Amino acid sequence: MEQFNSCKVCQDRIELINEKLNLGQCTKCKLIFCLTVYSQEQFVTVYDELYNKENSKYQRHSKIEFDQIVKGNSINIGLNRSRLIKKNILNTNCRSVLEIGSGIGLIGAYIRLQNAQIQYTGIELDEEAFRKSQQLKLNTINGDFKEMEKTAGQFDVIMLWEVIEHLQDLKLFLDLAYKKLNTNGKIILSTPNYNKILNYPNREKDQLFQDEPPIHLNFFTAESIKNVFEFHHFANCKIVVKKFPYVALAKKRFYLDSFKALWNNYQGSTIYLEAIKK
Repeated sequence: MEQFNSCKVCQDRIELINEKLNLGQCTKCKLIFCLTVYSQEQFVTVYDELYNKENSKYQRHSKIEFDQIVKGNSINIGLNRSRLIKKNILNTNCRSVLEIGSGIGLIGAYIRLQNAQIQYTGIELDEEAFRKSQQLKLNTINGDFKEMEKTAGQFDVIMLWEVIEHLQDLKLFLDLAYKKLNTNGKIILSTPNYNKILNYPNREKDQLFQDEPPIHLNFFTAESIKNVFEFHHFANCKIVVKKFPYVALAKKRFYLDSFKALWNNYQGSTIYLEAIKK
């Protein structure tokens, strides 16, 4: 199987850091990524199994959230995502938004509910999720992120929610995103924090604490994601790492991790980024 032999973003030297999962780390920008190159057909199969099979891992996104929207229930997108969307889209002069990995249309439906004048476009690889977004009458495209090059016009905001870690050709995505943003346009996103492995000092060798390849292909820290975007000419990169663990009142570890977080001794699960095209 084909492999990357240098950094997929800056083409610098890489070192193998996870033999079991074939992960390398760039010695310059510090990006960690899977060295194995997968085919588009493999991705389509993987996401179909994750989202659409009975009792699949991510059925909440493909079925439960869709049913809630159809029934007219309130749309819950999470506190941190809603803050970023309000700050960069709803409370600004934003007129056009592109979402990569738009799923069934949860975020698109939320934005439309808040301000129907904002022009929303979504791109979704999974065909079934795309069909559901069409039932919601959202402006969506079935395909991978490369479809953005075919879309008309520019965008004020491009957003990705737990998606950038799935993109094999990360450099091409960054190039296209920069090209399709208006001047002073923004990228906003969330992605898992690789450094949450540090919360588990007794972890097994090569354990990740997030999805393994071929589901997740890129693994970011606050340092590396800033490096990656600055290397591709984005400016004013603001990084926030989720400070506290997800609420789990029945688990003792939740209280221990919360105490650690109060003392800044806990690695939060999620990184949030804002970056501007200058």
